[in-house]
Amino acid sequence: MSALRQLQVFGPDSKQERVYKQAIVPIVQEVLDGFNCTIFAYGQTGTGKTYTMEGGPRNSVDGTNLSAEAGVIPRAIKQVFDAIECNQVTDSSVKVSFMELYNEELTDLLSPGEDKDKKLRLLEDRSGVVVQGLEEMVVKDAAEIYQVLDRGTSKRR
Repeated sequence: MSALRQLQVFGPDSKQERVYKQAIVPIVQEVLDGFNCTIFAYGQTGTGKTYTMEGGPRNSVDGTNLSAEAGVIPRAIKQVFDAIECNQVTDSSVKVSFMELYNEELTDLLSPGEDKDKKLRLLEDRSGVVVQGLEEMVVKDAAEIYQVLDRGTSKRR
Protein backbone atom coordinates (compact mmCIF):
# COMPACT_ATOMS: atom_id res chain seq x y z
CA MET A 1 0.00 0.00 0.00
CA SER A 2 1.45 3.39 -0.93
CA ALA A 3 1.73 6.26 1.52
CA LEU A 4 -0.85 9.01 1.67
CA ARG A 5 0.47 12.03 -0.17
CA GLN A 6 -0.59 15.63 -0.14
CA LEU A 7 -0.40 16.99 -3.64
CA GLN A 8 -1.08 20.65 -3.09
CA VAL A 9 -2.97 23.13 -0.97
CA PHE A 10 -5.22 25.53 -2.87
CA GLY A 11 -6.30 28.96 -1.67
CA PRO A 12 -9.86 30.25 -1.38
CA ASP A 13 -9.71 31.97 -4.78
CA SER A 14 -8.73 28.80 -6.67
CA LYS A 15 -10.95 27.87 -9.59
CA GLN A 16 -12.50 24.41 -9.83
CA GLU A 17 -10.87 23.65 -13.18
CA ARG A 18 -7.37 24.50 -11.87
CA VAL A 19 -7.81 22.31 -8.79
CA TYR A 20 -9.03 19.45 -10.95
CA LYS A 21 -6.31 19.69 -13.59
CA GLN A 22 -3.44 20.03 -11.12
CA ALA A 23 -4.49 17.64 -8.37
CA ILE A 24 -7.11 15.23 -9.67
CA VAL A 25 -6.46 14.44 -13.36
CA PRO A 26 -3.35 12.34 -12.51
CA ILE A 27 -5.27 10.36 -9.86
CA VAL A 28 -8.16 9.58 -12.22
CA GLN A 29 -5.60 8.51 -14.83
CA GLU A 30 -4.20 6.05 -12.27
CA VAL A 31 -7.73 4.65 -11.87
CA LEU A 32 -7.97 4.28 -15.66
CA ASP A 33 -4.63 2.46 -15.52
CA GLY A 34 -6.14 -0.08 -13.12
CA PHE A 35 -5.19 1.22 -9.67
CA ASN A 36 -7.58 1.77 -6.76
CA CYS A 37 -7.55 5.41 -5.70
CA THR A 38 -9.51 7.58 -3.29
CA ILE A 39 -10.14 11.30 -3.41
CA PHE A 40 -11.70 12.85 -0.35
CA ALA A 41 -12.24 16.26 1.16
CA TYR A 42 -11.63 16.70 4.86
CA GLY A 43 -12.16 19.68 7.12
CA GLN A 44 -14.44 21.64 9.37
CA THR A 45 -18.07 22.42 8.60
CA GLY A 46 -18.43 25.30 6.16
CA THR A 47 -14.95 25.11 4.63
CA GLY A 48 -16.07 24.20 1.09
CA LYS A 49 -15.72 20.42 0.98
CA THR A 50 -19.08 19.84 -0.70
CA TYR A 51 -18.51 22.66 -3.17
CA THR A 52 -15.05 21.34 -4.04
CA MET A 53 -16.35 17.81 -4.57
CA GLU A 54 -19.73 18.52 -6.18
CA GLY A 55 -19.48 22.09 -7.44
CA GLY A 56 -22.34 24.28 -8.57
CA PRO A 57 -25.55 23.28 -10.37
CA ARG A 58 -25.29 20.77 -13.22
CA ASN A 59 -25.69 22.07 -16.76
CA SER A 60 -26.97 18.74 -18.05
CA VAL A 61 -28.56 15.56 -16.73
CA ASP A 62 -25.98 13.32 -18.39
CA GLY A 63 -22.93 15.31 -17.23
CA THR A 64 -21.57 15.98 -20.72
CA ASN A 65 -21.82 19.76 -20.42
CA LEU A 66 -19.86 20.93 -17.36
CA SER A 67 -20.13 24.43 -15.93
CA ALA A 68 -17.06 26.35 -14.73
CA GLU A 69 -18.29 25.57 -11.19
CA ALA A 70 -18.34 21.79 -11.71
CA GLY A 71 -16.49 20.07 -8.90
CA VAL A 72 -14.23 17.04 -8.64
CA ILE A 73 -16.99 14.43 -8.92
CA PRO A 74 -18.62 15.61 -12.18
CA ARG A 75 -15.22 16.27 -13.74
CA ALA A 76 -13.96 12.80 -12.76
CA ILE A 77 -17.13 11.17 -14.10
CA LYS A 78 -16.63 12.98 -17.40
CA GLN A 79 -12.93 12.05 -17.56
CA VAL A 80 -13.68 8.37 -16.95
CA PHE A 81 -16.50 8.06 -19.48
CA ASP A 82 -14.64 10.15 -22.08
CA ALA A 83 -11.74 7.68 -21.79
CA ILE A 84 -14.12 4.71 -22.14
CA GLU A 85 -15.87 6.26 -25.17
CA CYS A 86 -12.54 7.04 -26.87
CA ASN A 87 -11.46 3.41 -26.37
CA GLN A 88 -8.56 4.44 -24.12
CA VAL A 89 -9.88 1.79 -21.75
CA THR A 90 -10.57 -1.54 -23.47
CA ASP A 91 -12.13 -3.64 -20.70
CA SER A 92 -14.06 -1.67 -18.14
CA SER A 93 -16.66 -1.92 -15.42
CA VAL A 94 -17.65 1.20 -13.49
CA LYS A 95 -18.88 0.77 -9.93
CA VAL A 96 -20.12 3.51 -7.62
CA SER A 97 -20.14 3.58 -3.84
CA PHE A 98 -21.05 6.59 -1.72
CA MET A 99 -20.36 6.93 1.98
CA GLU A 100 -20.30 9.72 4.50
CA LEU A 101 -17.97 10.13 7.45
CA TYR A 102 -19.77 12.30 9.98
CA ASN A 103 -18.83 12.60 13.65
CA GLU A 104 -16.45 9.65 13.24
CA GLU A 105 -19.30 7.43 11.98
CA LEU A 106 -19.42 5.87 8.51
CA THR A 107 -22.78 5.78 6.73
CA ASP A 108 -23.49 3.94 3.47
CA LEU A 109 -25.51 6.48 1.47
CA LEU A 110 -26.51 3.83 -1.09
CA SER A 111 -27.83 1.21 1.32
CA PRO A 112 -31.38 0.16 0.49
CA GLY A 113 -34.21 1.76 2.43
CA GLU A 114 -33.62 3.80 5.54
CA ASP A 115 -30.98 1.47 6.98
CA LYS A 116 -29.04 4.10 8.93
CA ASP A 117 -28.20 1.67 11.74
CA LYS A 118 -26.09 -0.49 9.43
CA LYS A 119 -22.55 -0.21 10.78
CA LEU A 120 -19.73 -0.12 8.28
CA ARG A 121 -16.32 -1.37 9.30
CA LEU A 122 -12.90 -0.43 7.98
CA LEU A 123 -10.68 -3.46 7.44
CA GLU A 124 -7.14 -3.66 6.14
CA ASP A 125 -5.96 -6.53 4.00
CA ARG A 126 -3.07 -7.13 1.58
CA SER A 127 -4.70 -4.96 -1.09
CA GLY A 128 -5.34 -2.00 1.23
CA VAL A 129 -8.22 -0.63 3.25
CA VAL A 130 -11.69 -2.03 2.56
CA VAL A 131 -15.04 -0.79 3.84
CA GLN A 132 -16.90 -3.96 4.80
CA GLY A 133 -20.59 -3.91 3.86
CA LEU A 134 -20.41 -0.88 1.56
CA GLU A 135 -22.90 -1.09 -1.33
CA GLU A 136 -21.43 -0.96 -4.84
CA MET A 137 -23.58 -0.31 -7.88
CA VAL A 138 -22.53 -1.04 -11.45
CA VAL A 139 -23.33 1.88 -13.75
CA LYS A 140 -23.19 2.17 -17.53
CA ASP A 141 -23.01 5.93 -18.07
CA ALA A 142 -22.74 9.33 -16.40
CA ALA A 143 -26.51 9.85 -16.29
CA GLU A 144 -26.91 6.67 -14.24
CA ILE A 145 -24.17 7.77 -11.83
CA TYR A 146 -25.97 11.07 -11.24
CA GLN A 147 -29.21 9.21 -10.44
CA VAL A 148 -27.34 7.08 -7.89
CA LEU A 149 -25.56 10.09 -6.38
CA ASP A 150 -28.80 12.08 -6.13
CA ARG A 151 -30.36 9.21 -4.22
CA GLY A 152 -27.36 9.02 -1.87
CA THR A 153 -27.20 12.79 -1.38
CA SER A 154 -30.73 12.74 -0.01
CA LYS A 155 -29.49 10.58 2.89
CA ARG A 156 -26.63 12.90 3.93
CA ARG A 157 -26.66 14.51 7.34
